[in-house]
Amino acid sequence: MYGAPWNRLDAEADKCSTDWKETVEIANMVSNGVCAVIVTFHPDSDVLENLSKVRQQVQGLVVVDNGSPQGAIQWLRSASQQIGFELIENGENLGIGAALNTGVHWAEASAFEWVILFDQDSAVTEGFMEAMLRAFENISKKDRLGILVPRYVDKRSGIPLPQDAAKSGGLETAMTSGSLMRVSLFREHGLFEEELFIDSVDSEYSLRLRYSGHRIEECDDAILLHSPGQPTVLRLWGVRLFQTSNYSPVRRYYQDRNRIWMTRKYWKKFPKFCLRLYRDSLKDHVKTLLGEDQKWNKSYCAGLGILDGLRGHMGKFDRSRD
Repeated sequence: MYGAPWNRLDAEADKCSTDWKETVEIANMVSNGVCAVIVTFHPDSDVLENLSKVRQQVQGLVVVDNGSPQGAIQWLRSASQQIGFELIENGENLGIGAALNTGVHWAEASAFEWVILFDQDSAVTEGFMEAMLRAFENISKKDRLGILVPRYVDKRSGIPLPQDAAKSGGLETAMTSGSLMRVSLFREHGLFEEELFIDSVDSEYSLRLRYSGHRIEECDDAILLHSPGQPTVLRLWGVRLFQTSNYSPVRRYYQDRNRIWMTRKYWKKFPKFCLRLYRDSLKDHVKTLLGEDQKWNKSYCAGLGILDGLRGHMGKFDRSRD
């Protein structure tokens, strides 16, 4: 899985050096340019293509690795030299919030004005950054823009992924991957919430910005190919009943624990959003029991998450805690 793809590295590096020059003119629409932040965790070599495509369209790229095996680290080190990006090795899984914050710190120290965040398996399409920057130029109240997101398309099915609109305008929340943000926002409103570890990190920051009066806008012309989980469809006699996400037991723990944390913080300002969290949680549990493997282990971990959420035990999942 982690073999060194040297030929691919050379080809991608050549393409990167030429295509990057073509994007400089449009990137000058914002001073100091855009830095992409990508968090990796046990990636395979297919991620190399995504890294290269992103690097071609931005002025800087920092990859923050959250404790991947040495085989993956070795080809990431080689790719960082060939393609041209900064690699920061955490050595262990510090969580998505901490990894994103590390990337934001690096972008700020490197004097970038913007950061755009990506998952390791999301793939940008041709002209992605140009479309995003042009959309920013067309926004009337730029000072109120919190996050600009692309249009998401499921990488497997090609079906657009729906996003919930806010009553006040714009979107309700933004996913991490594809989020374009000013670096100055983090100085004004703080960094990502690290104690959530994973899950709800993007939703929490979205609500935090909206609470302060910022908006989340969508760029229809920029398409990001995204892979939400590992879904399967449950059918009965050939009839489609529902789709399950197949998240791991530990992921179920974080989802249920962090829903409680989010509700405690935001139920007064965003009550309908918080109610939907529990409606979605109930649906997920029913689907898990009816259509997924490890259903009892997942339910057990979800129960631990609820208990820890009520007790205020946050951070990394640890079954040995009292």
